[in-house]
Amino acid sequence: MSQNWPKPGVGHVGEYQVSGHILPVAASKTVNLKFVASSITATAQGGTGTVTFYDSVDQTGTLSIKDGSSVRLTGKFIKFATGTSTTAVVELTNIPASSYVPPRFGILSGS
Repeated sequence: MSQNWPKPGVGHVGEYQVSGHILPVAASKTVNLKFVASSITATAQGGTGTVTFYDSVDQTGTLSIKDGSSVRLTGKFIKFATGTSTTAVVELTNIPASSYVPPRFGILSGS
């Protein structure tokens, strides 16, 4: 029987599956999470909303959300920002953010 257990990380399915801790985020906030998020549900109220995502070198990608609409994004997230008309609910995993490095957007898109 092993006496040494591996630390939780991205490769540990159990740590990802026990997600479910939620974090509400107010409008106009930039959030650096301590744990990897498995989904973000963003809602726009009072104007077009935006959610900005950051990669490992702080390049950004922004998603616009129609006023009065909500969108649920699934993936792995560590840093994001909500716009002035956007609130969000984040579903966290038990994976420490320090054990995951988001890929650079340029690598993902081929540019």
